[in-house]
Amino acid sequence: MNPRVQGKGGGTLLCKPIRLQRYLGIIALLAPTVLLSGCATAPSSAPQASAWTARQTRLTQLANWQVDGRIGVISGQQGWHATFQWAQREPNYRIDLIGPLGQGRVVIASDGQEVRVQTQTGQTWAAPDPDDLLEQTLGVRLPVNGLRYWVRGLPAPGPTPMLQMDAEGRLTRLEQNGWVIEYLIYAPTSIAGLDLPERVIAQRGDLNIKLVIQQWTL
Repeated sequence: MNPRVQGKGGGTLLCKPIRLQRYLGIIALLAPTVLLSGCATAPSSAPQASAWTARQTRLTQLANWQVDGRIGVISGQQGWHATFQWAQREPNYRIDLIGPLGQGRVVIASDGQEVRVQTQTGQTWAAPDPDDLLEQTLGVRLPVNGLRYWVRGLPAPGPTPMLQMDAEGRLTRLEQNGWVIEYLIYAPTSIAGLDLPERVIAQRGDLNIKLVIQQWTL
């Protein structure tokens, strides 16, 4: 049965499942598959730890940024993909998803207090927690609260994460809140002196999310 969610004004958002067999483009977006196994470790050398500390400080200071790219989501035997734009102006953000689940444009916006989801038809839903709201409206629990940090190559506030990084102090793997995040590629050209992620895969259970970041704006 397709999930229906009641919105303001009595509107109903119908989340249509998309079978992977019909949408091979989703699989192409999420390939190559990365094996998410093994143990994550803390920085193994003093230079590596020093590079990570300096990098973490600079990334944390990025309060205003924007990323444009593509997102692919597979949940069990269903999936979807979309283009996206995420504009962050702490504590506010706006995420535009274009094309998910045949919905046209979906806008996710927060003023730091409340999160709103609006469809192309103008139907609007609001809740304090973005993860809960997206599960109700799109049928998938996207970890927005974590992604706003993970997309920069940072652990989110909360439980102590497990980290792996390269010699330059850039995260290659992060385990936090039940999620495993793999950083496959960093942008070849630094922006404002920072190497920023370009390919990111996040996995929790049978939920897989891949971000292909085509442009960073600081």
